[in-house]
Amino acid sequence: MRIILNGDDFGRTHEANLGVLKAMREGYISQTSVMVNTNYFDEAVRIAKEEGFQDKVGLHINLFEGTPLTGDYKKLKQYARYDMFDYRPDFFHKYFNLNVDVIQNELEAQIKKYLSGGFTLMNIDSHHCAFYEKPVMTALIPLLKKYGFKSVRYIGNSYFNGSKFRDWYGNQWIKTMDELNLKHPTYSSSVATFDKNMKKNNPALIDADAVEVYVHPVLVEGSFIDNFTGGTHLYESFKKTGLDKFDFITTKEI
Repeated sequence: MRIILNGDDFGRTHEANLGVLKAMREGYISQTSVMVNTNYFDEAVRIAKEEGFQDKVGLHINLFEGTPLTGDYKKLKQYARYDMFDYRPDFFHKYFNLNVDVIQNELEAQIKKYLSGGFTLMNIDSHHCAFYEKPVMTALIPLLKKYGFKSVRYIGNSYFNGSKFRDWYGNQWIKTMDELNLKHPTYSSSVATFDKNMKKNNPALIDADAVEVYVHPVLVEGSFIDNFTGGTHLYESFKKTGLDKFDFITTKEI
């Protein structure tokens, strides 16, 4: 089993940038993905350039935090409030193609800003899995082709929670993404879910050639933690899950 170990939220905060930097230097991640509409994007660009890992940075689509890059998006009451992201779509805005053009303009602006940073991994994922939702996915697909993205994060293992609707929709998402012929692992999850599935010998994980595990490295006053797991120290989680025994790759190597 080969593992893509992605550090999410590069560029989100100064502490996240320091966490990704430390994780890259010490081998706790093999690649990262950057949020572009933040006050710390320029710092992330500088760090990646100075450290020589611009080819290991993908785009972390963000519709949840900070300020949209496009004016029309700010007018959508399901997605923004007071010129800030306020992502709270109802069922229809999640699963029907509403406001696709406006969402597409925002996504394209984020892609252009990502490219302006000189990043070349051309892998795409999304903050809080926004691109699972129908209008976001519909808006994104033409842009993936237009800008030549090579790989995409697979739908998370935990998405399939036994709900018949989620099982159906998740499989439709997989089918749609597979038709794009983008590279992707066949399994993705957080470290905690990876650990659970390893202990259960989940075939979706055990039988996969390449899997993606994502962490959210943050360095705060000397504490090196995964910001997604409520503050689990990355050193401890690596030892607990046995991640240090695997070979790490990037999405370019799938």
